[in-house]
Amino acid sequence: MKNIKTHIYFCIILLISLSIFSEKTTASAALKKVKYNYLISVPEDYDKEPGRKWPVIFYLHGRHASGTNIKSLERYGLPYYLKTGKKMDFIVVSPQCPWGKNWSSEDWFNPVFDEVASKLRVDDSRIYLIGMSMGGFGTWSLANRMPDRFAAIAPMCGAGDIKWADNLSKIPTWVFHGTADRQIPISRSEVMVKALEKKNENLKFSRLVNQGHDISKQFNNDELYSWLKQFSLERKQFWEEPLPFLKMIAAKKVTVHPPERQKNNSIASVQE
Repeated sequence: MKNIKTHIYFCIILLISLSIFSEKTTASAALKKVKYNYLISVPEDYDKEPGRKWPVIFYLHGRHASGTNIKSLERYGLPYYLKTGKKMDFIVVSPQCPWGKNWSSEDWFNPVFDEVASKLRVDDSRIYLIGMSMGGFGTWSLANRMPDRFAAIAPMCGAGDIKWADNLSKIPTWVFHGTADRQIPISRSEVMVKALEKKNENLKFSRLVNQGHDISKQFNNDELYSWLKQFSLERKQFWEEPLPFLKMIAAKKVTVHPPERQKNNSIASVQE
């Protein structure tokens, strides 16, 4: 299946049901009118394995790709490599941020994810978040707001708030930044790495020597995707969870813990 252009409005009710993924789908918003377009790429073997659930990468672009021209997403970064033939064993979702917004302006993730999950076989325990520039900022920010949602993240030439360190401490994180970046200095990533290095056992930092702000070639780095695949969220089976009415009865005595992270290999290093 090829890349598919889809459109989503913030909403609950779908106006058009998507039964064939070569068509467009639209969701309606009763309260908000901000529209988020997105591209979807599915693995080449998706139709050959009808019982398989697939990991999902959410890719967040930089500011210059914002707007309503969905084609602009394919000019660089991961959508560019997918368009030019890159094969991946992930479902890739590439949303487009509207002009005047950033990745923290709206609660866009849940509506987009819910629609994708309703149409494709997604592995809910393996959702990954990557992004560059404004998308790097968005990767840090969204992971901070939803620390139990993502199995691993990779922010590139972005920045965050060191106050987020506790929320980010259990999310495997690979940070990329060019040492010659004049638009967003590498120091913005360095402070985040410093805040996390004693808290996060699965932290990597790639300092890209003499590289500037455009480090989009890293999205063609197969090592990144192999690294992401190591991590998943461990979800309890339904029979392991207390029944809802028992939770209500024992609400004051029950402590609900976030899902533990499961990894196949331990990678815990800060690269200089």
